[in-house]
Amino acid sequence: MTNKSSNTPANNDLAHQTSGLPQTEFDAILNSIPDVLIRFNLSTKVVWWNKNLEDVISLSQDKLLSCYIDDMFHSCDGTAISSLIENTINYGNTEVDVFLSTSEGDKRYHLKCTLIEGTLEKEILVVGRDINERSQMSDALKQSQTQLQKLIDALPFLVFLTTTDNKYLLANKKFCEFVGLSIEKIIGFTSKDIFSKNVNKYFRRDNKKILFDRCSVHYENVLEINRRNVSLSMDKFPLFDEEDNIYAICGVVEDVTAQYQLQRQLQQTQKMEAIGQLTGGIAHDFNNVLASIMGYTGLTKRCAVKYNDETITGYLSQITRAGERARDLVQQLLAFSRGDVAGLQVLEPEPLAKEAIKMLASLIPSSISLNLKIRNNNLKYYIEVDPVQFNQSVMNLVINSKDAIIDGFGTIDVSVECLPKVRDVCDSCHSDFSGKYIRLSVTDSGIGINKDMIRRIFDPFFTTKEIGKGSGMGLSMLHGIVHGSGGHIVVKSKPNHGTTINVYFPEVKATNIKEIDAEYIVEKQASSNVGETILLIDDETMITQYLNEVLSAEGYKVISFNDSIKGLKYFKENHKNIDLIITDQTMPGLTGLELSKDILKSGFDIPVILCTGYSDLANDSPNVDYGVDMFVDKPFDDQLLIENISKLLST
Repeated sequence: MTNKSSNTPANNDLAHQTSGLPQTEFDAILNSIPDVLIRFNLSTKVVWWNKNLEDVISLSQDKLLSCYIDDMFHSCDGTAISSLIENTINYGNTEVDVFLSTSEGDKRYHLKCTLIEGTLEKEILVVGRDINERSQMSDALKQSQTQLQKLIDALPFLVFLTTTDNKYLLANKKFCEFVGLSIEKIIGFTSKDIFSKNVNKYFRRDNKKILFDRCSVHYENVLEINRRNVSLSMDKFPLFDEEDNIYAICGVVEDVTAQYQLQRQLQQTQKMEAIGQLTGGIAHDFNNVLASIMGYTGLTKRCAVKYNDETITGYLSQITRAGERARDLVQQLLAFSRGDVAGLQVLEPEPLAKEAIKMLASLIPSSISLNLKIRNNNLKYYIEVDPVQFNQSVMNLVINSKDAIIDGFGTIDVSVECLPKVRDVCDSCHSDFSGKYIRLSVTDSGIGINKDMIRRIFDPFFTTKEIGKGSGMGLSMLHGIVHGSGGHIVVKSKPNHGTTINVYFPEVKATNIKEIDAEYIVEKQASSNVGETILLIDDETMITQYLNEVLSAEGYKVISFNDSIKGLKYFKENHKNIDLIITDQTMPGLTGLELSKDILKSGFDIPVILCTGYSDLANDSPNVDYGVDMFVDKPFDDQLLIENISKLLST
């Protein structure tokens, strides 16, 4: 080196000569540059440097003269420093970030390497700029962004950020899962690129309002995504820069499908409770009225038969049939509101379906093709169901399908099959369900049902049929029957494209098959209990008068009371002369069960028949705790009542 004051080697003369500047001025310019300037020969040995290098590096001038490029720099990303020289020689210039060993430790530098003409041979000029502070800021920013991403990824909501022209800047993990795309296929793209038409419209909704009014918005909607209805709740708001300009729109979306379904289930439950309360309130009084109508009709019919008046007998038969229809409707309401499941048995669905179709064949016109398809693959499977109610369910569904084929020409397909994996949402109770199910399907080629109607078809008394052609209880009954067996219902329909109603029953094991008790059969024979005394207690005068006539005609002595307290008092005073008690359940002062319990506690052993138009306590079995031997529903079946009385008096 010839110029100690400048701390640079002598071979800087070429640059000095070509510049046309005096040596001292040229050196001053090079030394004043804040960047590190170094020249290497093609063997990567240092041949010249500026003063700034000496200020930052921890090597003496003598050591610098013996240094090679990889003594000073080492890679940030694992790339060999030797390749830096190779690329510069091949391409004329190269840029790279490296670490420079300084007196303060390693610092990040950005190198620009250029192939130049040296004094004797080509050389490489390296200009290095300290980017350590900028790099630290960049690393901090990246770390901050990583932390932010982790934070929003942990949120249970969909979070996104878009530019004012709807390009996505940010999205969290939930959003990516919802869309079904990786983050790389979301950032930089628009809603139109990502979503279907209807979903795109939802996500872009009110963007103009946000930009124009500079306000936040909230809205909810139900979208069909991947053939599934999803309920979404969205909040969107603008983000402002330092100059109060909107630079982005942030959106937070919550999937409220589960909450929406729970809300609908609660509404359905409350509706069912209301129907149950209403039914319980009217059933007793209504059945009392029916009992009187049907009872006196039966008595009148007997008189008409004696006088061989066929016309009056026919009229009375019509009244009886009308009363039976009213009685059945009340029983349907009661079963629906209570969710009766008393007759559940483990059975094969295949023979049940065949029996139901056989019964229906005569009800379906020949212009409608009724087909049954059993897909069991020669395997047996079982469901737990009341066989009578199952039969009723199939009949209701098929008759509904028949009525939906308004022109009288079409097909109804009934199928039964076992499905190992089912995942769906019940259209009746609105619950998600999954697992192994036996599916009963009824498909018709009728007029179909629109979506608004599907939401209401399980409501009691709702019907799409003309006035007088349906009570609106068929599908309500189906709801009670199916859910009583732990099942669910799914409806698939489009206007003018037919309807499929899928009923799913959970499969049960064959080992749970219950033995069906043999029915107690009472053969009609002359009563041997003629002359025995029956105490009759009912608050309805018409009921006691009617039963008095029926029982007296059978040879019984009847003592009746319309006041339960007076009736109980009479029994206690005259119990030796009473052989059987028939009492109503719902009465003012003292109910039938309370009366029977009082008699039991008092130590009297006497058969008790409890009659009820409606009671949650009443069932088909005797109630030992209350001293009740038998329950009888109103309206009465005269012959059945007489047979039951005879049975109890004979034991």
